Amino acid sequence: MTTIELEARKALLVKEILTDINSEDMLDKLAGYLKRIKKAATDSQPAPCQYTREEMQSILMEREKDPRRYTQEQVIEKMNELIASWK
Repeated sequence: MTTIELEARKALLVKEILTDINSEDMLDKLAGYLKRIKKAATDSQPAPCQYTREEMQSILMEREKDPRRYTQEQVIEKMNELIASWK
């Protein structure tokens, strides 16, 4: 579904709500349903960039094997060497 199609469907839903909701009770029920739907949608999908402890350990172990890995001290030393070479 394209963004334009999604926006059109949202506009139709809003129009239907504005047209058909005639009481405070209906509005309260609709608001409750919307909250439940939103909560269910966010609960069923994990937040992006969140890993389990095991996944993080696995990623860290893989990265430690990478020969291009530098410690903070090594990076500072290399930067100081680079700056010194410019003088």
